[in-house]
Amino acid sequence: MWWWERKAACVVVVLWWLLAADSVRGQISADGLRRLQQATVLIESGADRCSGVLISETGLIATAAHGVHGAVVRVRLADGQVRMATVAGRDEPGDTALLRLQRDADSDKLVCVPLGDSGDELAAGMSVFAAGFPARELRGNPAVLRAGVVKSAAAGVLRTTCQLTVGDSGGPLLDGKGRLVGMHRQIGAGVASNLHSTPAALRRLLQQASVTSAELPAVTTAVAIANVLQAGGPKEEQVRPHLSSLLQVVPATEAELAGSEHLWGWLVTDRLLALQMSAADPGTVYAVRSGNAGPLRLKLKQQSYLLDLAIYELVEGQLGDGVRPLVWRDQPVRLFEQVHSVSCKAGVDAFEVSAAGVVSRIDWNEPPVRPVLGAEAEEMNSSAGRRLRVIQTVPNSAAAGQLQAGDILAGADGVVLTNRRQFAELLGQRQPGDLLRLDVLRGEQLRRLTLRLGWNPGEQFEKSEYLDGRSGPVSERRTGFVGVLQHDIPVDPSACPQLLVDWQGLPVGLTISRRAREATLAIPAIAVQQLVRGKE
Repeated sequence: MWWWERKAACVVVVLWWLLAADSVRGQISADGLRRLQQATVLIESGADRCSGVLISETGLIATAAHGVHGAVVRVRLADGQVRMATVAGRDEPGDTALLRLQRDADSDKLVCVPLGDSGDELAAGMSVFAAGFPARELRGNPAVLRAGVVKSAAAGVLRTTCQLTVGDSGGPLLDGKGRLVGMHRQIGAGVASNLHSTPAALRRLLQQASVTSAELPAVTTAVAIANVLQAGGPKEEQVRPHLSSLLQVVPATEAELAGSEHLWGWLVTDRLLALQMSAADPGTVYAVRSGNAGPLRLKLKQQSYLLDLAIYELVEGQLGDGVRPLVWRDQPVRLFEQVHSVSCKAGVDAFEVSAAGVVSRIDWNEPPVRPVLGAEAEEMNSSAGRRLRVIQTVPNSAAAGQLQAGDILAGADGVVLTNRRQFAELLGQRQPGDLLRLDVLRGEQLRRLTLRLGWNPGEQFEKSEYLDGRSGPVSERRTGFVGVLQHDIPVDPSACPQLLVDWQGLPVGLTISRRAREATLAIPAIAVQQLVRGKE
């Protein structure tokens, strides 16, 4: 008897450990989201690109009719394979198309998702998960995942809060049980106008194409993701203690303070604060206010262009009582984990925890984009040596209205400029959205200008950003990040860096940039800690 009791106790301990491990990972099932990502495909039809989803192991694909042109299209699978597919049916009123991959008889079975039962009803507030390939994404990148809830379901059309963008059309929408309940149909200005079609039209196409139930996966094969997202979010008492680490950073002198906006700084050690580098003027001396103490001066200790993060050190005085540095979660963020963003409004006592988001990329390198100053300069000899002289500026650029023909560029960010190659190398270390401090000699007067670098509208990341901006502002700095993670929570760029927490409210990183409508970038806790130690 004692042996069975001991065995039962061991089983209980093992089950408890598994449940505890799952609670650390978050409320979202990684297996369910992994299947969603693997079943999502990229469809190339002429010059158009859209998304689709595999609904059978034999290669049936559901997508949006408006993204399919002609009888044959190219399909890029999750593993990178590119195959041709034929159109097996179209339903224009339902904006649905059915494709069939051209495959060999001995081809391996494909990862797919089952259709939800036709009798299932989606109600407002139910959890849903979306996937797709944004148009700006380079070919070969995995599908981007998003979490949301149903806003309304009527007349064969769904509205959800999932963050969608150009290129997502035709991509899958799954419910919390892991079943296909819709496809992205219309990408609107905001989440309230994003529309998804229900599988009703798809079922008609399957019937017309004589597809039997034997070819489709059973509903019982679905891999659950999460039934209720918001119920698994952190509670106020779990998040509020972290706010003692958030401080307002302002220019140290009254002259600089006039008309300026404060910055957010997170206390990461007893005397070090983390700020967004592209938001801080490199020529400004900053201070922090804490409690009843006056402004306490800071000095720049460490910075990373790759993370857009600057570490400032408190050089005088002591912070007020109750101010504590952040205590990070001791486990790194996992792929497909549920996360939340913490933002402050009027002050540190008024905060808001976002709805749930999904981490769809970790250790992610966002491709760099060439920054543009918008000034043409020539080398010249002067009494002070070799220098750069401005010839002209480009309209609507960073330099327009700031620099003039004849200006001498004496220095940039404290570096003396002597030739065009040196200046080009310095700019090459920056990204669009970064601040650049220039020392400019105009006549006999030396001026110090701070310009925010721009970008070339023809660059890859700009192709659909104008549409993304209709659903809220995106960050000035959106490219060139290395080793960050990507999630789908929309944030206010002016409040970055925002604290990123898991579903239990434990800090796991700092959100640094709203990259696009469906893509927000965050610095993982381990990268912040390495920068604090002087490592990048």
